[in-house]
Amino acid sequence: MLKKATMMLAAAVMVCSAVSAMAGVNIDFDQMNFSISDVINAAAQQKIINPEPVNGQPTGKAAANGELPEWTIMVFSNGKNNLEEYLLLDANEMELVGSTDKVAVTVELGLADDRGTSKRFYISKDTTAGAGDLWGEIISDAVKVPGADMGSWKHFADFAKWSYRRYPAKRVLAILWNHGSGRIDVGGADNTGSELGIAYDDLTRNFIRNRQLAMALKEIGKGIGKKVDVYASDACLMQMASVAYEMKDDAEVIVGSEENIPGAGFPYDSILAALTSDPGMSPEALSAVIVKKFAASYSGTGEDTTLSAIRTSSLPGFTRLLNDWVRAAAVPAGREKILQAREEALAMENGYNGNDTSNRARSKDLYDFVDLAGKKTDDGTGLRAKGDALKRFIADKLIIANGTTQAGGYYDRAKGIAIYFPKLIYDPSYDENLFSRDSLWDDFLKWKLDPGYEIR
Repeated sequence: MLKKATMMLAAAVMVCSAVSAMAGVNIDFDQMNFSISDVINAAAQQKIINPEPVNGQPTGKAAANGELPEWTIMVFSNGKNNLEEYLLLDANEMELVGSTDKVAVTVELGLADDRGTSKRFYISKDTTAGAGDLWGEIISDAVKVPGADMGSWKHFADFAKWSYRRYPAKRVLAILWNHGSGRIDVGGADNTGSELGIAYDDLTRNFIRNRQLAMALKEIGKGIGKKVDVYASDACLMQMASVAYEMKDDAEVIVGSEENIPGAGFPYDSILAALTSDPGMSPEALSAVIVKKFAASYSGTGEDTTLSAIRTSSLPGFTRLLNDWVRAAAVPAGREKILQAREEALAMENGYNGNDTSNRARSKDLYDFVDLAGKKTDDGTGLRAKGDALKRFIADKLIIANGTTQAGGYYDRAKGIAIYFPKLIYDPSYDENLFSRDSLWDDFLKWKLDPGYEIR
């Protein structure tokens, strides 16, 4: 697989939870003899051969037949930080397949040295690329976008609406590509407070918070006239209960990772190859393909990964069952066993289980924690039965697909959804989440840290 051919270069950097202030990547690209900016700028000078359709109607064979294409794939790729080297890899992966009359692929690329002018591409098939040629020129046609803030939720929404106006389809997959740090929304829309979110732009010093991510999806939905079919984070640590819950009303399916994602990210070539060979697949089927292809691309590489797809319509039911479990768990008699289970539960960020820090998402796999708590608790308490009901719902209703690597390793215990789990210090900004409004998880965390806290 072509993704594997790039792993020797890509595995050295993780698309991790570090924020825009993190140190640069310790990789020497001097011997690769190319400039990403030069390559992309060269593509931007080409004649645009995919003009805007009249009145927002689709072009190509589908338009001739009076039919909408099946899918529009929109990839918002923010490389205005230490990740820009990987944009070229993933864009070339996309060009190995390209757009078809049934599947349109658009990409916005922002680079660390682009002086605020990003490029928007309609991805064409590169017939000149040889197998494994993932460092070559991007041949697709581009439009320059001056003043692009790749850390702005409004700019993300604008790109998606721009894509759909030109290439409307029956279904939409929107992907955000960058660093991710999951967990919480803090400080509201003015970006004050903690540096947790997604899409960090080192030039503007801006980024997209979880609440703003939901705002972007809502705006995109208005632009396309319906809810986004699939939203995916090609970024670390975003598949958390509180993050998904913010977006539950604005996307049918959410794809993301509980854990860090390697620098090479999604295997776009194999994902697009599967979709273009079966363009009529449903949103849930496409999300399962993304999960399966992602796991396959890192199998045998030594990279430990997770990826899952969440059915958002199941999030309210999931929350009700979690609340039932919390009421049974947060009792004085079971406190010691709960604390033991918390300590042993599967920790994300490469197994990090240390003290709370400002740049740690502090998350654990929920299913694993509930499972351990049940095993440690006396059957007579009723906790095990409530835990079993919650686990069944997660496995059968909430999670569409779940994939992990390496086989037989640590992450086999990851079942698709992580949850905020501070060790010693509760961040009060977590109270701002919609998930905290509707669930008792914030109260459970306060009880865990303070045995005198009363859950009502």
